[in-house]
Amino acid sequence: MSSKKFQSNLEKLGIDTTSSEMQVFRAVLLAAGCTSRSVNYDEIVRSLEEIANKRYTKAYIYRRLNDLEEQGFITIDTIHTPRTYSITETGVAKALETKRKVKLADHLTKKQEVTTKLNRLKSVKSQELALMLHKQLVGAQSIEKSLVIEGIENVRSNIIREFADKAEAGDLIRVLGHVSTLAEGLGPGGVTELRLIQSGFRGVKVQGLLTPVESEKLNLNLMAGHLTPMVEVFEQATKTGNIQLRFTPEPIKTYRIICLNEDKMLLYLTHAKESDVAALIHRSDNPGLINDAIKTFDELWESGIDVLDILKKMLQKKSS
Repeated sequence: MSSKKFQSNLEKLGIDTTSSEMQVFRAVLLAAGCTSRSVNYDEIVRSLEEIANKRYTKAYIYRRLNDLEEQGFITIDTIHTPRTYSITETGVAKALETKRKVKLADHLTKKQEVTTKLNRLKSVKSQELALMLHKQLVGAQSIEKSLVIEGIENVRSNIIREFADKAEAGDLIRVLGHVSTLAEGLGPGGVTELRLIQSGFRGVKVQGLLTPVESEKLNLNLMAGHLTPMVEVFEQATKTGNIQLRFTPEPIKTYRIICLNEDKMLLYLTHAKESDVAALIHRSDNPGLINDAIKTFDELWESGIDVLDILKKMLQKKSS
């Protein structure tokens, strides 16, 4: 091992060969002439003065010797008088190994802290932050009139503001969507589904009914894979008993909707997964349309297949 490499390894262990502590250690070693030979205090003092070319107080030297003993670098014989000091290769090796383990533990702790921060950073969703920032700055003002919403981001933000955030304990959110919402992955808009799921923590009942489109097949394993990034939230939310998920065995020709109780409804006006046009309809403006939509949903819900338990078991296997 080169001198540079040796010095680098010592520094990694937190050992500074120019420190006063290491100077005293060197003085003991030089005074002994070899390992295992014991030396007394006077011999150490003479050796130290030759090395440093200056005098030290007795208290200073004893303090350094005690520090070296505590770390395991030297052994002090306190039985005989005068007391003697010795260095063994085994003792030094054990002392260095102890320092190595301490440094390793420190690095592992720091690594864990960095990993935790990295995971938290990965979980941050820019869209969700933007919505929360907007809510904090201007307040979450509900839209009181029915209107057509254009733009994918506007549709998402309205779902969160008008349904996920507005729902209170005891409320019911009905969601009728396509199987592809989960089968193809949540994508950038996953924060919308996440916020709907999180409302279950507040006591909001969420009924999710997914229906296949034409020849679309029900692939639960694929869906479980796409739910994996939010597995913790999903599992915790389902434990509340407020999240329910069912599938219709056959394709249903109907528009996707989200309803909050019987008060208002978001009606998707396109069949694209990331719909960029939707209508927000309040009961006061069109009670008949909302009643028909809820009736259709409830009928489909009764005949739907409950697959929540199956999905939860699949998620547990994927996360284990």
